[in-house]
This record gives sequence, structure tokens and C-alpha cells, in this order.
Amino acid sequence: MTLLVLILTSFLTMISAVNIIVSSYAGQITSLSLRQTQDGEQTLTKLSVINSPTPQPSWLEKSGETIFLANENFAGPNGSLLPLKTNETGELIATQQFMNIPAGPVSIVAFNQGKTLAVAHYASAVSSYALSSDGSLKPLQTFFFQGPLGPHPRQESPHPHQVILDPSEKFIVVPDLGSDLIRVFSIDDSGHLTEQKPFAVTPGSGPRHGGFSQTGQGTEQKTFFFLVSEIANTVASYAVSSADGSLNFTLISTSDVLNQASPPGLASAELIVSPDMRFVHTSARNATLLSIPNPSALNATAILSDTLQSWKIDQNTGSLTFQQLAPAGGRGPRHFSLNRDGTKAAVALNGDGRVVIYERNVESGDFGKMIASANVEGELSCVIWDE
Repeated sequence: MTLLVLILTSFLTMISAVNIIVSSYAGQITSLSLRQTQDGEQTLTKLSVINSPTPQPSWLEKSGETIFLANENFAGPNGSLLPLKTNETGELIATQQFMNIPAGPVSIVAFNQGKTLAVAHYASAVSSYALSSDGSLKPLQTFFFQGPLGPHPRQESPHPHQVILDPSEKFIVVPDLGSDLIRVFSIDDSGHLTEQKPFAVTPGSGPRHGGFSQTGQGTEQKTFFFLVSEIANTVASYAVSSADGSLNFTLISTSDVLNQASPPGLASAELIVSPDMRFVHTSARNATLLSIPNPSALNATAILSDTLQSWKIDQNTGSLTFQQLAPAGGRGPRHFSLNRDGTKAAVALNGDGRVVIYERNVESGDFGKMIASANVEGELSCVIWDE
């Protein structure tokens, strides 16, 4: 009877839980559990930590039940890919040996019904890999780029920074920070990529990350693309159409990412579109414009914070309206992500070695209060929800 009471008490105390996976340039991948207790409190605790077989984990991508890890390996001639899974307790397990790939992988996307991966390499390349039934990976294609180059000193070579699947799942687009291009690849029925004519953005802007939204149905359907640029610190919206086997982009609007003049050293980082495709959220580093209360009861000193930004998408025109400048929870929000229903945001703080969780209002699109946080070793590079 006592054992039954203890089991029921434990079950009722933790009425909901979701796992979060975070990568760190310290060489670790950490699984965290976000739990809500019966009294409404949220806790964020470590479940497991594994060491990456190669240096500088940079990106996590979940496809089906597999989490793919990219390792950037700054000093080496190669990067790597490693498939991971979580067991029933949320612990991370490597399911295959890592595979060496071209240097500098910084983003992964699954396409072709989850049977193929595309990877953006900061070291001037895009590559693709077939996923076998046993979970192993097979190299398919690699595209190396020599130019063009932007005018900024950081644009000394092409720097593909993200691979993004369009809503039709017929194209992959790649913001290239070094070339001031949105590179476009068409996808055939076998998952083969064909490079199309790229779209040139503002010289010296340094496009980094982006995302798509769609509105309407049938002939009334509209597709928009949103782009955050790291060097110019802008967020832009584009109308997207397909023609002649490729994508066309028409600029709609461009705004300063902070909705004000950028302070020296500002570096825009992430852009995500909300699950309901009504809002865009961005992050910016190296400008601690806000502060938050110290989570430690023993320390009353406020914590300086970089910022997250919220933008409302005009569903008819695709233009963006700025609506919120919110604290990121600390320094260096290199990456952040929303949970499946858009009610929470997880932020990876590269400068503080901490993951923070914020509430998010689905109707207004605004970020609310911080509800949990956890320290994680090293400079954090990516955080995803294991849902």
C-alpha cells in the first residue's frame, strides 16, 4: 500500500514532462527534462550528457525518432554527422558510428519524406546524404562554391549558413553569409538536388538564417520567405513564387532587427516562424539592452540580457510589423526554438552556458516570463524540443 501511494504521488507531482536536447561547443550533447509539477512550478533538470566523438557540435535536427548531430570541428579538415536517439528515460544514445563529411557543417534539414539529409557547410559547401533503413548514412552529392564574395571583411569566402526546406518540399534554399546570396536547389523525386540560379540580396548584408510561411488555399495561396542577416542586422520579407523549375523572390520589406539603430558589435543570429505561421521571431547577440532578475535567491544583481524580437506577419502582403523586444535570458542567444504548439521557447545562450525556457502567448505572439533555466557546460550552439 505504501509503495502504491509513493508511485501515485510521484505520478501526480510531475503531471507533464518534455525533453529538450542542447549541443555545446564544449563537445557535449545534453538532454534536459522540463517538468511541470502539480502546483504549476516548472523545473529543468539534466537527464544525460554524452561526449561528441568529434569537436564542436553545432546543430541538431530531429527527423522521425532520430536526432542528427553535426560537428563543426573548427581546426580539422572534416566535420561529421552522428545519428542519436533517446531511450524511454530520455537518455541520449548514439545509434551509428559518426561519418566524416566536408568541413564546417552548421545546419541540417531532412527532406524526401525523411529519407535524405541536406547539410550547409560554413566552409563553402552544401552536401546531401541518404538515410538507410538501418539508420546509417550514405554520401550523395556535394556542391563546393568559390564565389561570389561580399564586400565585408567577413565575406572572404562563401559561407552557406542554413539549409531550409520550402513548404512545397520541392526546393531547398541556403542563405550564404559570405556571398550575399540565397542559393536555391530543386529536389527531384529521388531526392537528387539540382542547383538553380541564386537570388542576390543586399551587398554586405550577410544573410544567415530564414524561414517560410504560407497563407490561403488553392489559387489564393501565398508563400513568403523571411531572412535575418548577421552583418547588416536586418530582417527582410520576400514574396516567393515558383517558375521554370526554380524559386523567385521579390523583396517586400526590410527592417533593423532591433527596430532601432544597431549598436556596434551587434550580431543577429536566429530566425524562426511560429507554428501557426502568424509570427516571425529573431534573436540578436552582443547588445545587452535589457536585464532580468537573478534566478539565485542569494544574488540580487540583475543579469544583463541580449534580446529576442517578435514580428507580426501581414497575412495578405507578407510585410512584418515589429511588436516586441524581449529579454533572451542572458548573453548570446545563438539559437532558440519553439515547442510544437508554440507555447514555450527554449533559448541556447552561447555567452552564458545556460538554457532558458520562456512562456509564449500563442494569440499575441509575445514572449512572457522565464519559467525555468539550467546551466550547461560550454558555448551553446543549438537547442531543440524532443517532441
